[in-house]
Amino acid sequence: MVRTTTHSTRLFLAAAGIGALAAAGSASVLAPANAQVHGLAGAQASTSTAYGVSASGTENKAAQPSVASDGEVKTASGSVSGMGWSASGITVKAGNGIAEATVANVVVAGKTIGSVSAKCADGAISYAHGGAAPADPKLKVGFGGGAGATIQILGAGDKVAQTITVAVVSCGKATVPTTKPPTNPPTNPPTNPPTGQPTGKPTGQPPTGTRKPAPKPDTTPQPAPTPQLQDGHHPVTG
Repeated sequence: MVRTTTHSTRLFLAAAGIGALAAAGSASVLAPANAQVHGLAGAQASTSTAYGVSASGTENKAAQPSVASDGEVKTASGSVSGMGWSASGITVKAGNGIAEATVANVVVAGKTIGSVSAKCADGAISYAHGGAAPADPKLKVGFGGGAGATIQILGAGDKVAQTITVAVVSCGKATVPTTKPPTNPPTNPPTNPPTGQPTGKPTGQPPTGTRKPAPKPDTTPQPAPTPQLQDGHHPVTG
């Protein structure tokens, strides 16, 4: 828990529209308040968000500049001012598992609060600030606890007239995209699938063109057989 203290001084907040206010007394402490998210509360837990400043009360201002992303890193920058306060040098960014918001300088009712920042990585948030709470009983400043800084301006009867929330971020754990195998079959299957019959020649057959020709029949004239005489027959002589 971050503790800040203020001391009895005299401060005129005419610039803030609250009027001249005098105060005396002992130190006061502002417990860190939950950040007021305007327009970003509906973002999903897996979506990283970041904004520079917002305000509510006598003067309302939506969260600005602001970014939100659950993938590619997005950035924005700018400055915001209101009745008697300003926030300059604002840069914000958000992406898969990360979010950052930095405000270079915050000034309220002429009091410099300094730089304020918030960072989120894989769901873990940290805060930092370069200045301190002003010594004024009409200003209450808390660092951390949901925002880089929460500033309250007190009005009549020490009632909160204005709340300024600075540097708010949120993020979840970074996700790693997975690659799925293709679900569709190949678009060009083979048109002639194998039939199981070999396309080459049998290994025991000679190559084409090397088979020996069949031998030709012998055409040489052969002599007629000699007649054989049989008993009971005599050759004719004339």
